[in-house]
Amino acid sequence: MKVAALKHTPSSLPISIVPAAPPTLLRELETLLHTLSIYGALGITAFGWALGRLLGWDTGPWMPYWFCAALLVYNADRLRRDPADLLNIPLREVAAARLRVLSFIVLAASALVLLGLPVLRRDWLTLALVLGGALISLNYSIPLFGFRFKDVPLLKTFFAPTIVTASVLGLPWLHLRVGSIDNATLALAALRSWSFLMFNMIICDLRDRAGDEACGIRSLPVMLGEKGTRGLLAALLGGIEVLALSAYALATDAHRTTWAIICLLGPIYLGGLLLAVRNPRSERFYEWIVEGMLFLPAVAVVCGN
Repeated sequence: MKVAALKHTPSSLPISIVPAAPPTLLRELETLLHTLSIYGALGITAFGWALGRLLGWDTGPWMPYWFCAALLVYNADRLRRDPADLLNIPLREVAAARLRVLSFIVLAASALVLLGLPVLRRDWLTLALVLGGALISLNYSIPLFGFRFKDVPLLKTFFAPTIVTASVLGLPWLHLRVGSIDNATLALAALRSWSFLMFNMIICDLRDRAGDEACGIRSLPVMLGEKGTRGLLAALLGGIEVLALSAYALATDAHRTTWAIICLLGPIYLGGLLLAVRNPRSERFYEWIVEGMLFLPAVAVVCGN
């Protein structure tokens, strides 16, 4: 079925055949940064750090887990060939095939840190969470339970925002929950985080819509269609701004400037993305600019302080 889908690729699929550019040192470093998912892992780590700072948490102990977990899951996904990825991100798939051994080394090193660090710290709660989270996350692209979460209708879109939000908030909260934050504040933080990450994921899945549909993957953009997805993104952008403005109104003096910056940067950056993806964009655009939105809260925290 998947082979047949590849043979009948719709003309709208984002595939272009261009002459290979002469390799340069900077281009090779850029390829490593994205193909091994180092940039994306840094973005998730920076996002978690900023979220923790706004909640008054010391996130230092958890940042290695966020970074290595992202490397583990992303590289495991790259090591398993997927017909949809060949259609959606062909250039990265070519690079992933060339860097397959290095990707496996990054995966193994990340797994070693994720298992070894809690043992060294005698943090058995974190070790249990890491093991459980790894099994669930790897089943996204590898059928450890007999099926892939990626193939469950709609779950391709909802999976990553939910897992990342649970990780960046749940891991610190389970250790610091006594008097660290009230439930209402935690729920609002989770909603802000999830909606922000959901915006990122929907934009990526909108790019992948034709390839996913050809391979039988029923993501949210596949189900809604292009027009419906763009309408949802516009509504989500409005909701993200309302949540940011509410956080600004309730913020203490220590964080008021940071939230003001977020309220300003959010609609400019995310609105710009929404306008930009009305036309086909290169893989590099999604690698640098779309994934780059994960760094926005950290930029706001640094500038706000």
